[in-house]
Amino acid sequence: MKTKNPELAKIFTDCAKQAKEQTNICMYPGCTAKAINSHIMQKNGILSSLADDKHLWESAVDHFKAEYIGFKRKGINKIYTFLGFCNTHDTSIFQKIESKDEIDFTDYHSCLLFALRTACNEYRIKEVLIKQQKCILDNPNTISNGMLEVSIEQSKIGIQDLSFLIDSMWNDLQNNTESFVFEYKEIELFELCLNSIYTYDTSQEIEDHLIKFGRDMERTSEIFISLFPYREKSILMMGYHKDDKLKVKSFVNLFFKENEKRLKRRLSSLITFNCETWVCSNNLYKNKFEGLDSEFFKTMLFSSKNGNERKTFNVNIFSNNFKNEFRYFVKRNIT
Repeated sequence: MKTKNPELAKIFTDCAKQAKEQTNICMYPGCTAKAINSHIMQKNGILSSLADDKHLWESAVDHFKAEYIGFKRKGINKIYTFLGFCNTHDTSIFQKIESKDEIDFTDYHSCLLFALRTACNEYRIKEVLIKQQKCILDNPNTISNGMLEVSIEQSKIGIQDLSFLIDSMWNDLQNNTESFVFEYKEIELFELCLNSIYTYDTSQEIEDHLIKFGRDMERTSEIFISLFPYREKSILMMGYHKDDKLKVKSFVNLFFKENEKRLKRRLSSLITFNCETWVCSNNLYKNKFEGLDSEFFKTMLFSSKNGNERKTFNVNIFSNNFKNEFRYFVKRNIT
C-alpha cells in the first residue's frame, strides 16, 4: 500500500540521500580523505558465501509505502556497505581479517576489528540520521510535532556513547591494550550475516534513571553481536567493554552456556525485534522471510515501544515452519 502523504515521503527520501552524501569523510582518526563504500563484513569469503547469485536480501526503508520497512534485494558490491573509510585505511586496518588465511577467533586483535567495523557503521548511521532529520525540520512543508527533535537528541547521546567505545578501540590498536571482552562459538550454518550493537539497558531502565536522577545515564552499556558464515559453520561472536563487565557478563554468558534450543530463541528475538543490521541469502529469504514484510514492520514498531528489549519472545527463526509461526505470533501478540 502506498503512503497517504507522498509529498512528505519525498522530503524524507531526498533528505536521507542528501545526508548520506554529506557524511563521507574517512573515520580513521585524523584522516580527511573521502570514504568509499566499506563492507560491514568482508565481501570475499563471508558475504560471497551467501550470495550464490551475487545478490543478498536486506531490510530497507521506502517512505513511499505505508509500511515503510521491507525487504529488498541488492547486489553484493553495494549491499551491507557504509561510507566508513578511505580506500587506504579500509585496506590496511582490516587486512588481518580480510586475508584468505584462516581467521583466529581467539585472537583479541581480530575480534576487535570485527567490532570496530560494527561500531563505526552504527556511528555513521546516527550521523546521517541527525542530518536527515535536521533537513526535514528545515523544510517549510514539514510541521514538527516534537518527535524529530527528541530523536535528534537521542542520536546525539548515542554518538557520545559510541565515541567512548570507538576511542577505546583505536587506543587498543595503537597501544596493544585490551579494553574489551570477546566470546565466540561455532553453531550450525545459518545463511544470515548480522553485525549490530545491542544496548543492554532497556528503554524502561533508561527512562526510570532519567525520572529518578533528572539526567540521562552517563553511558549505556553496549554489546557487540556478530553472526556470520565461516567454513560451513556460523560464528557467533559477542563483546563488551571491560567497564561494563559486572553489568552485562551474565547476560552475554547465556548465549554461550545455555542449550541450543534456548540459544536459538535468544538469537531469534534479537534478529526479529532488536537488531536491524543483517543480510541473508536468497535461499533463506525464500524459506523464512518472503511475504513477511508487514509482520517485520509491526515488530519494528512494537520494539520501539516495548520498554524491555532484553525480553526473549517465543519465536524461532531457525524453525522449518517459521513463516506460519511468526505470522501467528504477530497476529496474537502485536496486531
